[in-house]
Amino acid sequence: MKSSHVLLSGLLLLSSSVSAEKPVSEEDHRAFEQKFAEMCIENEKAQLKGSGVLLEEVKSVCACIAREESKRVTASEVQEFVREGKYPASLMMKSNAATYVCVPNKP
Repeated sequence: MKSSHVLLSGLLLLSSSVSAEKPVSEEDHRAFEQKFAEMCIENEKAQLKGSGVLLEEVKSVCACIAREESKRVTASEVQEFVREGKYPASLMMKSNAATYVCVPNKP
């Protein structure tokens, strides 16, 4: 019984710290989306040559991923990514999830 109480206390502490995260401003969402899309495009450009994929398609997909990821981004992730130039693992996971939304599953 004691271990379940400790677990519950830990979950409550975790949920209260998550809810204590300050909201992301619209300005920060836009800054995040712009920087993420630029990074995505630069990363994909190197792989375009001979792939048959057009730069405009890459730009469109990268913008979509940035918008999707921005919906779930936290203020601390924006701080790390936009202002400090870091790419936390939590953003990578969100990016992977956003990719499934933005990239059609072609047979």
